[in-house]
Amino acid sequence: VGVVTDALRRQPVTALDTRPVFSPVEELGPGPYVQLWPHRHGTDAMFAAALQKHD
Repeated sequence: VGVVTDALRRQPVTALDTRPVFSPVEELGPGPYVQLWPHRHGTDAMFAAALQKHD
C-alpha cells in the first residue's frame, strides 16, 4: 500500500477499484485494492492495485 500511496501522491494517477477483476473471489475487503491470503482465499499471498494515468 505504501508504494501505491506514494505513486498517488507523486504521479498523475487515480486508484481504480480492483475488486471487479477478482469478482469470483469472496472476502476481498472494502477496496479499492485487493489483498489475497493463503488461509482465506486458497491462493498465494498477493496484493493488487489498478492505477489509471492522467495526461
